[in-house]
Amino acid sequence: MATNDRRGIFISYSHKDRKFLDELKTMLASAIRDGIVDPWDDTRIAPGAKWRDEIETALRSARIAVLLVSQHFLASDFIAKHELRPLLDAAQNDGLTVFWILVRPCLYEREEFATYQAAHDDSKPLAALSKPKREAALQDICKQLIQVGEGVPTDSRPASQTGKVAVSRLPSSRLLI
Repeated sequence: MATNDRRGIFISYSHKDRKFLDELKTMLASAIRDGIVDPWDDTRIAPGAKWRDEIETALRSARIAVLLVSQHFLASDFIAKHELRPLLDAAQNDGLTVFWILVRPCLYEREEFATYQAAHDDSKPLAALSKPKREAALQDICKQLIQVGEGVPTDSRPASQTGKVAVSRLPSSRLLI
C-alpha cells in the first residue's frame, strides 16, 4: 500500500490498560473534535460487526501506530501476531510511523519496536507518575502525536536532549480512517 493511502492512526493496547487509552483519547479530545486527528482503536467496533475484519481494515489504513506498551501488551499473543507484526512490517515497507508509549514497566527492550524512539522518557512509565505528572507527560505526547500527524518538522536535537520523539515526518492533511 502506498504511503499516501495510509492516513489513519491505529492505537494498539491491552484491554487491561484501558485506563491509559481513555486518558490518551481524553487529552486528544479537542484535536479529535476539530478533525485534526481521528485515532482508531477497537472501541470503535460496532456490535454485530466482524471485529477481525474491522481491525485488519484499520491496520491497512494506518499511517501512525500508537503502541501503549506494558507487560499486558507484550503478553498478548493477539497483539504480537495480528497487530504488532503487520504494523512493524508497514513501518519497514510502507512508511508507517511507530509511536510507542511506555505505560507500565515491562521487558520491552528486546522487542523490535524498541528500535524506534519512544514518545516520552522510557525510564518513566506513565503508571509510575503522579496524576499531574502523567497528565503533563500525556499533554507532551499528544502534542507530538499531532505534530507527527500534521507532518510538522521536529526539533533537530536528539530526542534524549529534548524528550521528544525523533521520527521522520511525512506530509499529510488530516488523519482519518
